[in-house]
Amino acid sequence: MSLAAYMRLLAPRQFCQMAFDGLAVTTEPDESTVKPGAGSAWTHKPLTPAQLLINDIRIQTLRRSGGPRLEVTPQAPWSLVPDDEAEDSASWRRKASDAAKNPIQRQQFLTFEAEYGWMRRLRLNHTDSAEDGQPLSTKCRWIHCSSKFEDYLEGFLWALSEDYTTRAELMPSLKSTIEQHARYSKHGKCFTPFSAFLGPSGDASYPLLMSVPFLDWSVQGPTPPLRFQIDKREGFQSAKSSAHLLRSVLQHFYRLEDTHDRERDQVFNKHKPWGTDRGLDLKLRQWYGHYPTALNVDEMWMLVVDSQHIVTFSSNQTWKSQSPSHQLPSRISDISFRGIRNAFFASEDGGDFTAMTQAIASLNGAVGMMHRSFWPDFLLPLTDRYAGYLSHLQYRLHRAPSTRLVLDLVACLEELGIVISITEQQIETINELLAKIRKYEEDHIEADLTATAEHDVPRLSSVLAPTMEVLDKLQRELIDLRDLRDNTDRLVTRTIQLVNIRLEDHGKAILVFTVVTLIFLPLNFLSSYFGMNFRDIRDTDQTQWLFWPVALCVTAGVAGGSVFLAFSGRQWWERFVMWRDRRKEMYLSLATASQQRMRQS
Repeated sequence: MSLAAYMRLLAPRQFCQMAFDGLAVTTEPDESTVKPGAGSAWTHKPLTPAQLLINDIRIQTLRRSGGPRLEVTPQAPWSLVPDDEAEDSASWRRKASDAAKNPIQRQQFLTFEAEYGWMRRLRLNHTDSAEDGQPLSTKCRWIHCSSKFEDYLEGFLWALSEDYTTRAELMPSLKSTIEQHARYSKHGKCFTPFSAFLGPSGDASYPLLMSVPFLDWSVQGPTPPLRFQIDKREGFQSAKSSAHLLRSVLQHFYRLEDTHDRERDQVFNKHKPWGTDRGLDLKLRQWYGHYPTALNVDEMWMLVVDSQHIVTFSSNQTWKSQSPSHQLPSRISDISFRGIRNAFFASEDGGDFTAMTQAIASLNGAVGMMHRSFWPDFLLPLTDRYAGYLSHLQYRLHRAPSTRLVLDLVACLEELGIVISITEQQIETINELLAKIRKYEEDHIEADLTATAEHDVPRLSSVLAPTMEVLDKLQRELIDLRDLRDNTDRLVTRTIQLVNIRLEDHGKAILVFTVVTLIFLPLNFLSSYFGMNFRDIRDTDQTQWLFWPVALCVTAGVAGGSVFLAFSGRQWWERFVMWRDRRKEMYLSLATASQQRMRQS
């Protein structure tokens, strides 16, 4: 009996189909499944397979318990791309050249094809379907890139689009959207939060480009540089480039200021609950490996190319552990995807799991990185850190209110304000996306189903429920953060009042000492002066009445001079400085004029 016949007797039909597929791959290996050699072609590419995490959202039918369920299946990038770029791409380059009539745009398309054309192998194989007319078992492909360059967005859109005509129409729209939302700062180029559909007239159809800031923490020491980033201007791998790097909360908010001297005083780093909790300390060292220190702001880009392909971008977070999930891609695949997937299948309206649904799962994983309301397994949520630190400051307030305590409370209030502004930006971006989806549904609610199928218009109503769930969680988290900010504001007011009361008592004591010193210091000086053992003073013919006029005049002069310097000294000093500057300008102008006359003569 042959091996295939034996497996047909022992295994179900689907398992036999997988076995035959495996035998076919074993007997006739394909080029795309061979691990590439150590060729030099990949080292000259701006983006290599080593930078990508590829996951397929597939229906798993061979489960021990329960029915079919969607799961995230990792794919090896080297098994999808050709061996050392060995494929003949002459035909693809010819198509890229024919896609544009403008010579400059044609050269740009040829450059995209040369640098990112290999990524067309990352598109899903549409023959992946079950028998008996069942739908595709692979719903969508999710690609995560650990580096962020604007050229990568254009490269993925070029490689993963379905045809060259569509690419030629979408590339100008993508570039215009990037230029419209790009911002420049002292700490690196950044995006304003936005969501934009790149289709004609901005309709809610694919592709979708979205940028959302999210909060994350770093470990002790400098943040590791982004890997595999080649700076074309410098010609080598470098992190000093136009990439959107990871920034602290102060660098994110104060874009044009140097905040390096204030980073060590972050409120997020001052509260360390693991110092008094032994169990928490063990969990932190076991799971994190390091104690969380600074609070940073990262940006997640999402490019939904079509209903089956989505690409996400974030900074490199590989210095964190993956179990439990503290990296963004692992948090998305292990936690946020499962929750949205379960809610998606439990809904009554049904629908299909598309790349847009995976975009909502990725959005949920990013904006919920530091919040307990999204998942309770996080040990150090943001609200708990700030609430614990405020409890410590309140204890100091009851013990000894001081101006130093006011400064600490103001710093906490400032940091909470930045976190609240980021959360509000996230909510505003999601609301903008929801408004566009709802407008699209209202415009096409009465459209003919046949015409809809012919034009391949995406059905986006299935993502409204998970998007509303993400929005509800963010709004509840925003309420907690605003309560913390209000409590901090009240503590600042109360501390200032107590400090002013104590300063009033101190002012009375200072007034007493000032009056006593003002009266007796000149008298003490003159008594010492007239009591000195000199000839012209000891043998004088004057009586004691001379002492009092001199003492009173000196006292009045000292007191008047002190009052004048205290209230008007700065004004007169500024006038003197302005007069000195005018004199310098006049002398410089005269010298310049004389030099010009000498040159002319």
